[in-house]
Amino acid sequence: MVLKRSIPFVILATAIFSFSFSLGVSRSIQNNFWVNLLGLRPDQMGLLITARETPGFLTILMAAVTMRFAPSRLASVCFLVMAVGYYAYGLAQSFLGLLPGVLIASVGFHLWITLNSSFGLAVATEKNIGKTLGDLQAVGFAAGLLGMFAVLFGINLIGFPTAFAISGLAMLLGAVVILRFPNQLVHRSPQRAVVRRRYGLYYILNFLEGCRFEFFQAFGIFLLVQVYHLSVQTVTFLFILNAVGSLVLSPPVGRLIDRLGERRIMSVGYVVMLFSFLGFALWHNGTAATVLYVVYNLVLLSEIGVSTYLKKVADPEDVRPSLATGVTMMHIPALIVPILGGVLWNAFGFEVPFILGACFIAGSLVATQFLPSLQSATKMEPNPAH
Repeated sequence: MVLKRSIPFVILATAIFSFSFSLGVSRSIQNNFWVNLLGLRPDQMGLLITARETPGFLTILMAAVTMRFAPSRLASVCFLVMAVGYYAYGLAQSFLGLLPGVLIASVGFHLWITLNSSFGLAVATEKNIGKTLGDLQAVGFAAGLLGMFAVLFGINLIGFPTAFAISGLAMLLGAVVILRFPNQLVHRSPQRAVVRRRYGLYYILNFLEGCRFEFFQAFGIFLLVQVYHLSVQTVTFLFILNAVGSLVLSPPVGRLIDRLGERRIMSVGYVVMLFSFLGFALWHNGTAATVLYVVYNLVLLSEIGVSTYLKKVADPEDVRPSLATGVTMMHIPALIVPILGGVLWNAFGFEVPFILGACFIAGSLVATQFLPSLQSATKMEPNPAH
């Protein structure tokens, strides 16, 4: 069955494909580039991650400053900034030479995050929000997978600088394509920024998601390599396996959210995440940890429901600035959680950080129970602006 897609959907899907292909290339090679070619020390790596995450804290400020810009032009600038940043990665020959590219790419990346969902919601209808976002995620996963395979089979032929240049060119293509997206579809708010009490649950879910994300970003793969000694080839295979699984499961998960509601699907997802973290901490087995890593990454798809929930409860003019607030809330833990986890790991072993991470996931599970049921959500009208 051939699905008919609107032109705006095709434009957005093409831009997302370019974006995800670029990230698939750059993120597959960046750690080897940093360590093997630039010889970064652990303390320099910590500073690099701090520099990379700092623009996340400034997301709401950047979104407020750029709120009145035409959405397609602003998105194009984001892609262009990322193109420059990723190209600059390949030119670096030292830690100090790497920092400008990291900061530039991070600014474009974090500002695009605030726009991405609003573009996706703009091409969705009330009855197919989850399916549309799931389909767009599937496009992104497919592109990222293609980028990973390109690195897997081509990096020895082209080298790191050329690979980063290809990543930049892919992002440049996205900058050109997204300019064609109709601005009138994305609701443009006259407000600079929005933080409303009635969106508090959305903010809480994003904050807790950020806590969980930072724990796993810092210690997930590190556990598999440091404790269970997984090889580079095995880790790369896990990345590809996760991408394929996400590509296959994104559309059906989106449809399940439309059919069963955010509360049910997200509750199942958080229960699986909770047991995954407890398994990392208490089940001292390399094979089990590897399987749990894959399962955990696949159930992350349930968090599509956070964006669909906002769409149902927010006023149209509040969606885009609220997404920016949500991204900022996710980044609040970025400079605290990795440091805390590292201290706990050194003092008490790897089990403790994962148990603490499980506590944050349990908090997300509790917060999810306050989401409206499917029946009440379908009847819900956005509240008038206060």
